[in-house]
Amino acid sequence: MKEFDYSQVKHYKLYNFVKTVFRPLVKVVYKIEFKGLENIPKSNNYIVAINHTCALDPVFVACPKNIPPLHFMAKAELFKNPLSAWFITHMYGFPVKRGKGDTSAIDYGIKIVEEGHVMAICPEGKRIKDKNGVPQRAKAGVAVIAKATGADVLPVAICCKGKIKAGKKVVISYGEVIKNSDMGLQREDLGPHDIKDAANMVMDRITELWKAEVCDD
Repeated sequence: MKEFDYSQVKHYKLYNFVKTVFRPLVKVVYKIEFKGLENIPKSNNYIVAINHTCALDPVFVACPKNIPPLHFMAKAELFKNPLSAWFITHMYGFPVKRGKGDTSAIDYGIKIVEEGHVMAICPEGKRIKDKNGVPQRAKAGVAVIAKATGADVLPVAICCKGKIKAGKKVVISYGEVIKNSDMGLQREDLGPHDIKDAANMVMDRITELWKAEVCDD
């Protein structure tokens, strides 16, 4: 696997081409409905936090025209194949080595936000394959990046009753932005439990959005 270049945030033309060409197809195949688009910030100093339902999560969330290019973490295994590595990289994906204590992806995520781009992250850290799609608890990554950059977080829930498949209705719900100050990340005496609490706050907002669409009244 060719080593990913974490030293600089590059720009690629493929992303906008793919988004323009395939967005209508994705919306039809998955019967996508968007809610809360008015909550999308006009400036780019924010992080998008998404529940992890399937490999197409960043695609679903990036479909609206007013969503800028999303830089997103993808598991390092996807970069072993040169062709898939090239495609994911040119779609602004970057590898993360899960469970190995590698901070390269977190540092790169911080660089993305600090340079005025938008990063998408799945706080759960992995795709939820069972548990009926119910969002699970967060890992610390989203709060670590928010603390380091001072960025706000836009919670987004991908909502579908059961497993996401072609032909099923999928609701993409964009919640109200969580201010960095509301997460308590601007204090000087932060401890690991404070970081965890902030990450859980983000995941709780995502879960609320998900339940509003999926759970029966």
